Amino acid sequence: MNEPQNVCLVVIRQVHAIAHRELPIPFYSQSGALDPTDIKSIQCVVGRVEDWGKWGLVDHSGPLAHVVFAEAD
Repeated sequence: MNEPQNVCLVVIRQVHAIAHRELPIPFYSQSGALDPTDIKSIQCVVGRVEDWGKWGLVDHSGPLAHVVFAEAD
């Protein structure tokens, strides 16, 4: 019999972001489809901040961000 495995899935919501000339932060007001995926495919975390009915995207990856896969013990 096979041993049980842990699976961790995430759901990513697509957005259509628009860059502004004055601000380095892209904004969006409408969201799109949901994409379920394996958490191992996540490369960075993006936060959001509301401003007058639009959402600003804040990239938390930083200049040294990289993907690391670690095997479970």
